[in-house]
Amino acid sequence: MSSVSQQLDHLQHWLLSAITSPSEIARSDVASTILPSHNQSPTDRLAIYQHAYLARLLEVLRELFPCTRFAVGDELFDQFAAGYLAAHPPHSYTLARLADQWVEYLDTSRPADWGRFVVELARLEQKIDRIFDAPGPENLPPFTLPDDADPSLKLSFVPGFELIAFDFPASCFYTAWKAGEQPSWPDERPQFIALLRRDYIVRRYELTKSQYDLLVALHRGDCLGDALSAASPSAKVNADELAGSVGAWFQFWAANQFFSHTV
Repeated sequence: MSSVSQQLDHLQHWLLSAITSPSEIARSDVASTILPSHNQSPTDRLAIYQHAYLARLLEVLRELFPCTRFAVGDELFDQFAAGYLAAHPPHSYTLARLADQWVEYLDTSRPADWGRFVVELARLEQKIDRIFDAPGPENLPPFTLPDDADPSLKLSFVPGFELIAFDFPASCFYTAWKAGEQPSWPDERPQFIALLRRDYIVRRYELTKSQYDLLVALHRGDCLGDALSAASPSAKVNADELAGSVGAWFQFWAANQFFSHTV
């Protein structure tokens, strides 16, 4: 590598550090590296790029979590976002990984008696974004439950299928916000959601506790008989009553493409 190339390489790395990690750059280094303009000092000229870099990262987080931003307000959202970016600066070649630790950061940085709902809402938005970008079931053939299904039946779920248990009705809040309403923070109430992508749209299905437990057991590989046993304790009905509902559940889930094939 020639001397000029080495100097250019060093300058590029220095400028990258000066923009992305300004606290690590000495003011004397800025003055000796960047020339002043007629109206701005070297520090002022560099600050333009530093502010633009931070503004772009904040814009990405706002776009990824618009409902969370609505819930807490723009000012508070930006405060959390700025703190997150300081604690977890991006290191990936793609901004798609920028929010990888966002939910965990919110959970650890919120006041102890505040924000549980916000953390769950952010988790929902993160799941929706990841499922949308991940491989989906669009190219799979339609699934039909076998007529001879018995307790030994095992099912494989479509790519991107996820189950989430919330302490607050985060999905209901998200639905109201998507509809253009101005929902208030909800009271604590458990909510169970199935998420999957179909026709390139992420779908959300609210579940009962029994349905959630049943799908969780099937998703981890249990056969139908064992999965029903896992769901029964959480239902305030006996096993026979639960079994009487299962047929309708499975017809609905199969029609909405929860499953890809039997195992």
